[in-house]
Amino acid sequence: MNWRTPATYGEPPLDGPPIDVDLRRNRAPTVGTLFALTWGMTRRRIIEPGTLWALSRRTTRRYFLLNPDQSRELEQCYWYCLGLAADRFGVVVHAGCLMSTHSHEIVTDVRGMLPRFLQEFHRLLALTTKALRGWPGEVFDKRSTGQHALLTPEAAIEALAYLISNPVEAGAVRYAKDWPGAHTLPRDVGTRVVKATRPAHYFDPDNANWPDTVELRLEMPTALELDYGAELAQARIAERVRQREHRAWQECKRTGIAFVGAKRVLRQAPTKRARSYEAFRSLNPQFAAAGHRGAASEAVRRLRAFNAQYDKALAAWTSGKRTVRFPHGTWWMRVCHGARCGPAP
Repeated sequence: MNWRTPATYGEPPLDGPPIDVDLRRNRAPTVGTLFALTWGMTRRRIIEPGTLWALSRRTTRRYFLLNPDQSRELEQCYWYCLGLAADRFGVVVHAGCLMSTHSHEIVTDVRGMLPRFLQEFHRLLALTTKALRGWPGEVFDKRSTGQHALLTPEAAIEALAYLISNPVEAGAVRYAKDWPGAHTLPRDVGTRVVKATRPAHYFDPDNANWPDTVELRLEMPTALELDYGAELAQARIAERVRQREHRAWQECKRTGIAFVGAKRVLRQAPTKRARSYEAFRSLNPQFAAAGHRGAASEAVRRLRAFNAQYDKALAAWTSGKRTVRFPHGTWWMRVCHGARCGPAP
């Protein structure tokens, strides 16, 4: 069976938002950047409260470890872990979708704790998946989470439509509503409250850290609420989803590859691997503006200034100057090493 798995967020889809900027094309690498590339460090990102993020994480070697099951146990695990981590670190969840080989989320980082949220969410989901599947190795790919900031309301609509239509564009089901795993529909954004019970696997019922149930409200992004209102925003998202579904149908017709269907999806073994072609070393955008060049240009300018200040501060820090100030939005040096940060621009 040949699934046409689209690129996840962190890897630009074939028909993604018009502007996804990757600074590697536009600037010479700094000393700090070369150091990070040499040692395989996560690329720097500006972590600020209130940022709207599109996230994705894929399984190791594209195994179907997150494939839906008849009892919907993995779906409960997903929503439980997502809701638990979001509540602990003040993250507002707008949408989520769990595919066979990867997950997608759209969230707002209210308190500027995104790295801690991702660490906890993926740790819990990986551990409970290992217990459920009896899987001995790692669950997620060693590469860091795909994440990029959504700069405009239009970018938020594109990201939500991409997440919702992902099962269709992957060739799994004909309509997004037919996906048998954890998913979100346009009408769910801003209205749905997911109630997940504690999974029977991994979580100790006698441990007070794991509540019996977790409630997760899928909120409407603030930018869409302000610009469109809840009803119009849902309509805009639904329109983009229909357009994406229609293009997926046309692609199926052109290639002669039929949709897998929900029943056959449920019969997939977790040990199966995706076999669709995948381009290596593709671009990894840091933000999306959906055609708004002004917002994209400002984000590029700010990120370049951030990297320049960071390199200068890091050089001073490594030479022993512990009073140096890192730029606002620094995460690792501030949280893990107690470095000082300057004021917001």
